[in-house]
Amino acid sequence: MTASHASTTEPVSAVAAGLQARQENQPAEEDVARVVDCICNHPRHRELLYKTLALCGEERDESEVESYLQTQLEQAQALQTPYALVHSLVAAGGLVQTRYDAAGAVLDSTRRAELAAQGLDDDAVAALAVRRTVTTTPAGRAAVVLLDPERRIAACANAGPARRDAFVRLLEHCREPRSLDSVKRLLDGHPALEPTARSGGQRLHAVYFIDRLTEAGGLVWDGSWVITEAGKRFLASV
Repeated sequence: MTASHASTTEPVSAVAAGLQARQENQPAEEDVARVVDCICNHPRHRELLYKTLALCGEERDESEVESYLQTQLEQAQALQTPYALVHSLVAAGGLVQTRYDAAGAVLDSTRRAELAAQGLDDDAVAALAVRRTVTTTPAGRAAVVLLDPERRIAACANAGPARRDAFVRLLEHCREPRSLDSVKRLLDGHPALEPTARSGGQRLHAVYFIDRLTEAGGLVWDGSWVITEAGKRFLASV
């Protein structure tokens, strides 16, 4: 992994906090739940969808958002294109799409009705759109706050003193790209791996800690395991 990859900009907790402060109208719980379900539906897409909502707190051209997603490390493991990911959030109500004509006028329902009255069919009206943007909705903003990766990492790490130490050590270890064998050596003999009632009497393995931090947004795979920006911010807070 290159240094440039390690420093890839991610939407951060500051973004989540800013969006939270701007929530003037609380969305319906079911609307928020629909967006959260969309984000969490597939683990390979979770962070990409979250980052999309965080990025679009301000109106963005769809092409800009798709280009941004293409640069994210998680996109290499994704099963859908950036275009499909963006439109899944539109369908779930996390993003709202706006279309503009060549004069910069919004092609909203009122304008489309006017054009239809002038004799333009749906295809002709659609062809007038020269720019498409997306903006995070109130439900999407609420999902950004709820699914803030620093919160998720903290919840993961705070499962107990021994596990917290293991999670923190793993994050620190992955400031440099690490292989599974390297992580196994790091955690070999650590008390967090010992069988407990919580683990059903089963011994834990290094991959358990990798998986939990990946799901929480603290680690990402780029040919090896490496800490994310959210993971770095979590470490700075401990």
